[in-house]
Amino acid sequence: MNYTNQLIHESSPYLLQHAHNPVNWLPFGEEAFKGAARANKPLLISIGYSSCHWCHVMEHESFENEDIARLMNDNFVCVKVDREERPDVDHVFMDAVQQIHGNGGWPLNCFALPDGRPFWGGTYFRPEQWKQLLANISELFQKRYSELEVQAKELSEGVVRLNYLLHEEASLVDLLPDFDKIYSLLHNVFDPVAGGMSGAPKFPMPAVLQFMLQYSTAASDIEALNMVELTLQKMARGGIYDQAGGGFARYSTDSEWKVPHFEKMLYDNAQLVSLYASAFQATGNRLYKEVVEQTLEFVDSELTAPEGIFYSALDADSDGEEGLFYTWTREEFNEILGHYAALAGEYYGIGAQGLWEQGRNILVRPYPDGLFAQQHFLSAGELSSLTAFCRAQLLKARGERPRPALDDKMLVSWNSLMISALVDASVVLGREDYLLRAIKAGRFILSELRHPEQGLYHTWKNGKPQIAAFLDDYAFGCEAFLKLYIVTADESWLHECRLLASYVCEHFYDSHSGFFWYSENDDRQVFARKIEIYDGVIASGNSAMARVLHMLGIFLHHADFSGKSRKMLLAIKNRYSRSPSAYANWVSLAFSCSREPMVFAVSGTDAMSVVNRLINENIPDALICGSVAESSLPYFVNRYVEGKTLIYVCTGTFCMPPVETVEEAILLAGNRIPV
Repeated sequence: MNYTNQLIHESSPYLLQHAHNPVNWLPFGEEAFKGAARANKPLLISIGYSSCHWCHVMEHESFENEDIARLMNDNFVCVKVDREERPDVDHVFMDAVQQIHGNGGWPLNCFALPDGRPFWGGTYFRPEQWKQLLANISELFQKRYSELEVQAKELSEGVVRLNYLLHEEASLVDLLPDFDKIYSLLHNVFDPVAGGMSGAPKFPMPAVLQFMLQYSTAASDIEALNMVELTLQKMARGGIYDQAGGGFARYSTDSEWKVPHFEKMLYDNAQLVSLYASAFQATGNRLYKEVVEQTLEFVDSELTAPEGIFYSALDADSDGEEGLFYTWTREEFNEILGHYAALAGEYYGIGAQGLWEQGRNILVRPYPDGLFAQQHFLSAGELSSLTAFCRAQLLKARGERPRPALDDKMLVSWNSLMISALVDASVVLGREDYLLRAIKAGRFILSELRHPEQGLYHTWKNGKPQIAAFLDDYAFGCEAFLKLYIVTADESWLHECRLLASYVCEHFYDSHSGFFWYSENDDRQVFARKIEIYDGVIASGNSAMARVLHMLGIFLHHADFSGKSRKMLLAIKNRYSRSPSAYANWVSLAFSCSREPMVFAVSGTDAMSVVNRLINENIPDALICGSVAESSLPYFVNRYVEGKTLIYVCTGTFCMPPVETVEEAILLAGNRIPV
């Protein structure tokens, strides 16, 4: 029997996946709330995303089952939510479920009163569990409603309480003594064998590793650098990295980076491009350059829209099976590579380290290339030619398989992360094509996703922007525009960043806490607003916004921006000092702020080549800006001299006399004595 529900009118790929379920799904919104109140039924709010394996499993087992759908339709008003499209909804219901169980995940299934306040919830349920739960909840709603009201009140108040943060008054100079302790805390949870955080599953944690790299550079700490390098090399040679096609899966289900959860997300790949580019800049290890280039090839071929913006994700499943697209039997491998299969099979761990389940293999690289080449009497060039041939043949064969589904919506926040990644890669690898891709995507956001009040929209699909932007859209967007300003000296990017930051300060700021709300206003039918401060796999919008305000405060000599950033850092200090892995982006910003900011301001016709040289010097915590003409920006007023390119080394608002070479500027920076 064919079914169609109200999700058929939506644009989200995840919602459209459920548009032909026998469940009478509604999108999250006023119609669902009014319907629940009118029918006096509880809301069943089910949250997931298009590339989520267990979301697909529960849909197939329960939501496509007519008997189960009848139970759901008769007793509940059923709502489907794409967590990527409505992260504000996901955040608050996830908080509620975590209060109940101490953990959460997706699919996230919550039961709420008709007014939207949750009273119970969980994640994945097997069909028999789900049927029993539906019956139990329905009976409770009809016979013990007052108890559910009490539970809903307690859960809702608990979610709201999470917004109240402890404050302390401190001087920024007090931040510096904490970093040895912070490093020690991170070291204690580090996996000395496989890298990353100990245990399984293993998630790449870009903000943690970026801080460790920052710390190792500034403190000349070899041990910290070794921790980062071990992690990056194990990931790059593990199954979490697509050895044939480039790009990273979301996480590894084991402790060795071998068995990925095969979905590939834009945000992971963007942040890991930035991280590997930074590592290549710091070490010169060509493995990191290879990862950057191959990952950006994957993004270009698989996740880039004709408009130059970026899609959200590739599914973990194809043809109904997780990982089928990416794994190989020995017979398949041998047939594709023929004469080279034995040597390539050893290189990729076929039948040994890469063996997974049901005779299928995940491509891994058990040995560093240098060691493998030595063992097989190959030159570096010969091994490179072999692996390039193997990748091409495997990709060709893989292209004939049923493909994983593409989530083709565009999110401003994730696109902004990819813009930043392209800028980082362009500078470190000297690739102008990467910069042009970043500029094209940035211009698209500003031209197509501006709403009439000069803010932004959150998502774009089928030629239409939708949903008012959230804090991380603005924060990551501003970070991307700042990077574009730095590497191009095009002041329009700085101007746009300032406008958006001012909009955030006007529409998102909570003067009581000193932080920013995740959503702009509270008329989205969500029972609570959130202040997000935790840095997970993606940095929190607040920590990113604090960095934006810190940099804008310096570039523009803007005291209010600087003051807000400082207040946020002081309020969060105790938290990042105790749990740095959960606040790594805050830690990184605090480390940068632990002394007066150093700015290299380059003025002159050759400013951009000098800026690029300075960036590649990898000077710890330096801010670099350039101008190729007269400028009214504070660091460039009355400093342009025709026919010369001058470098001003500044501490705070005070600058030393200009010099004309990068070497002289670096020597001056070592003194840091303003005049």
